Amino acid sequence: MNTTLISMNQPLEDKLRNHEPLNLKSEGERRIANFLEADSIKYQYESALLINSDKKPRIWYPDFYLPEFATYIEYFGLVGKQNYDDGVERKETQYSKAGLAVIPVYPWTFSENWEGYIMNELERITIDRYKNLKSKPYWASHPNNTREYAGHHHHIADHY
Repeated sequence: MNTTLISMNQPLEDKLRNHEPLNLKSEGERRIANFLEADSIKYQYESALLINSDKKPRIWYPDFYLPEFATYIEYFGLVGKQNYDDGVERKETQYSKAGLAVIPVYPWTFSENWEGYIMNELERITIDRYKNLKSKPYWASHPNNTREYAGHHHHIADHY
């Protein structure tokens, strides 16, 4: 068993930052976790997700959930095996039906600019959500894009 002693006067953040999650299941997941940590992207590893499939509700554990972006990353490390591939297809279908944003990562993804791929997908998802928000009827009646709340007036352009 691999144990590490940590001095109790070290800040908690350092303790957490310097130790990988204990149950990463593959080298691909380790690489993704290290990238997310290096880029200061908060994530939850294998947090439970209720999926209401056609048959019955199921609990799945997607590899990474990024709460800042309400997006999942799934590493499909065993593609090429028939039963696994069927499961990948089923997962992708259910995620799509549920309207969930999922970034799929495959073993061959690592042979390319995979960090750029993840960041570009996060950017695309965020922009799509913003465009969806701006397409709502509210904005047609508020064309100058001002925000009025709690006695404050903010113009969106002032923040970007």
